[in-house]
Amino acid sequence: MSEEWICTQEAATQLGVTTARIRQLVAEKKINAQKVGGKYRGQWLVKASDIAQRMQKGVSTRMNVKNRMSPNPITATPQTNYNQALRIMQQNDIKHLPIVDQHNKLTGIVTYNDMLRAEPSPVTTLSVFEIASLLEKVTMKQIMIHPVMAVEETCSISNAAKFMLDNDIGCLPVVKDGELVGIITDTDIFKTFVEITGGGQAGTRLEAKVPDQKGQLAALTQALANAGAYIVSVAISYDDSGSYSYVDLKERGGDEEKIRQELDKMGSVEVLAIGASDSDQLLTLGK
Repeated sequence: MSEEWICTQEAATQLGVTTARIRQLVAEKKINAQKVGGKYRGQWLVKASDIAQRMQKGVSTRMNVKNRMSPNPITATPQTNYNQALRIMQQNDIKHLPIVDQHNKLTGIVTYNDMLRAEPSPVTTLSVFEIASLLEKVTMKQIMIHPVMAVEETCSISNAAKFMLDNDIGCLPVVKDGELVGIITDTDIFKTFVEITGGGQAGTRLEAKVPDQKGQLAALTQALANAGAYIVSVAISYDDSGSYSYVDLKERGGDEEKIRQELDKMGSVEVLAIGASDSDQLLTLGK
């Protein structure tokens, strides 16, 4: 094999991703590739220099916070007053403002909702000028949330999402060696979810009910391979009884009828839905 080209498994190992992700990058024309061998059983080779370039740029889909956060977030200090903080948030279109000390150590966080709660009541008799003067004296130290929950940059996306759900918070500051290096929000989590479930990509979506038994998922993926498909994404949830699992899968390249035939051969798979992944439509209701 020429050193100019490497197999998908080697490329996946170098980038720390799955081979499915490598094929996805090929389909999106983000890396150059060529196929050798048979149409269905052949092997994809990708250009080694493209993989090396992505490694140098630090481009990776490793599912940790470091690769999904917003780095070098906008911050304020405990002494920043209300009016200053509000301008910072509005000018930078952010809803979460980490508060750090002179050593960039995280001491608290302020959200846009915290800012709203700090304002005088709408029925106040104070004039606009009096309100502005009053808020000029309010500092972030007075309204920030502390102690603040945070995660290390090596934290997994799934754990970060669970922490946010369990604690009913919309963001987590990210630290490295105690210093603030980024922030991850619920929007970042949603974007990651859409990506890993293949949202926005062309293909066929398959929803199937499978016995929760060892080897069933392997048999399912083999059936899809036999139908000439390759898997773009897989998501699994479980029946309350623990007897079945529900597989929501997106594939590309397979023939729908062949997929049905291969799954019928398994005998244990119940196809709940199958069709083009873009068949769902966003509705606009009301006037």
